[in-house]
Amino acid sequence: MIQNLAFSPESWDNTIKLFAISNKNGVCAKISNYGAILTSLKLPLQNELREVVLGFDSFEAYKSTAYLNHDPYFGGIIGRFANRINQGKVKIEGEEIQLPTNHGVHILHGGHTGFDKKIWNAKIIGESKLQLSLLSEDGDQNFPGNFKLTVIYELSEDNELSIYYSATCDKVSPINLTSHSYFNFTGGQENIMNHELQIEADNILEFDKDLIPTGRYKSVENTPFDFRHRKKISNNIKSVENYDDCFVLKTEGEKVENVAELFEETSNIRMEIFTDFPGLQVYTGKYINVEGDNKFGSFSGIALETQGFPDAPNHENFSHGFIHPGEVYEHQTRYKFYF
Repeated sequence: MIQNLAFSPESWDNTIKLFAISNKNGVCAKISNYGAILTSLKLPLQNELREVVLGFDSFEAYKSTAYLNHDPYFGGIIGRFANRINQGKVKIEGEEIQLPTNHGVHILHGGHTGFDKKIWNAKIIGESKLQLSLLSEDGDQNFPGNFKLTVIYELSEDNELSIYYSATCDKVSPINLTSHSYFNFTGGQENIMNHELQIEADNILEFDKDLIPTGRYKSVENTPFDFRHRKKISNNIKSVENYDDCFVLKTEGEKVENVAELFEETSNIRMEIFTDFPGLQVYTGKYINVEGDNKFGSFSGIALETQGFPDAPNHENFSHGFIHPGEVYEHQTRYKFYF
């Protein structure tokens, strides 16, 4: 069932909408047409309705200085290019294009005004499906081409939240889409250090000091990045300080694979992630800092961002870096919950 709700405070422009999708089990996901943000995802535990993602109840909070000063991109759909592009530079058909550099000398998550900060068109297309569409015009953040994007959120009766991406563009353009939701199964009572993570990946991308890929893979064997067997995030956090790394998944072609699992023992909540994206960016949230809100500090959530590879337009051995006229970019990610 889908309901059209009102963001509080109700005095905000009525173009900003909030939708609630619920299933027969009492799972409820809330999505706004501002940024296509997943603002809330609640699971019915024995004694409570447990919030398991980081987000706000009011639209005002997403626009506040306290939030934007350290913008953690809570729950937004990120584009045109999620993650980083080295120095914001890409070469298309022999011409170098300079994209805005909003993260030091690099571009991060689409530039100063990415898709997570735009108002999308929303349409209920079924009992459990919400469609959000966006036109990013030629020159938006200096990206070439008229870029049309559709994202569908669907909540199934077996507690699976799916996100389907479909995009076209009338010029060659960099592309990398993701959902930037952060998970915390304790309902904000604890940080994510006791969560256990498992990832089907033998390699991560090798990064430089600015988290720009070198183009090489790095084996996880005998490193803190080996999550091939489920382990607590706290196990190796001291040696790495913070995970912000792209894991190379074993997905092939268009086949959707089970790529990761997150578990928290006290709540007994387990989440499986299925996707056909080639990468999983894991960010443990060391730099989350929403001033004045103690619930949203360091390590208050873990982002598990299924996506293409960062800086892919500048690495010939990385696929999924560009979209071409006549192509349809299609991917999906599904989060299945057990509790």
